[in-house]
Amino acid sequence: MDRGTWISFSLVFLIIAAFAIFWLVGKYADRRFAGSSFASRFPEKTLCYGVDEFRRLASSDVRKAYVVPVLFPLDLIVMLALSGSMGAAIWYWLSQAAPAWATLAAFIPLTYLLSDFIEDCLLAWLLQPDRAWPAVMIGVLKTLTAIKFVSIVVSMALTLCAFSLWLFRA
Repeated sequence: MDRGTWISFSLVFLIIAAFAIFWLVGKYADRRFAGSSFASRFPEKTLCYGVDEFRRLASSDVRKAYVVPVLFPLDLIVMLALSGSMGAAIWYWLSQAAPAWATLAAFIPLTYLLSDFIEDCLLAWLLQPDRAWPAVMIGVLKTLTAIKFVSIVVSMALTLCAFSLWLFRA
C-alpha cells in the first residue's frame, strides 16, 4: 500500500473512533440524567424546551454532573475528535481533487467546533446557581444548537462525499 492509502485508512479509523467516543459520552450522560425528570442533555439535543424547563435544570442537582464532567471535559473531547477527524479527512481527500474547495470545505467542521464550544460555554454559564439571565439567552442557546446541528450534518455529508471521491480517484 502506498502512503496515501495508509493516510486514508488512518483517517477512517480516526473518524470511527471519534463517533465511538461520541456514543460513549452520550451513554455516560444518559446515566447521569437517569432518575431525574429531565431528558438527557436536553439543551444540547433538542430545540423543544422553554425558559421554565431550563431554569428547573439550573436549580437541580443534575446541573452539577452535567456541567462537569459531561460538558467539560467530555463534550469538549467529543467536539475536538469529531471536528478534527472530519476536518482533516475532508481537507486531505478533497485537496487531491480540488485544493481550493478543500480549504473552504474544512471550515464546516470548524463551524461545528466553534458553535458547539460556544454553546457549551454558554450552557455552563447559564447553569450556574442563582444566575440571573434574560430569557432571550435561551434563544441564543437554541440558535447555537441549530448551527451545531446543521454544521455537523453537513460535515458528515462532506466527509462521505470526500471519501467517495478519494475512492473513485484511487
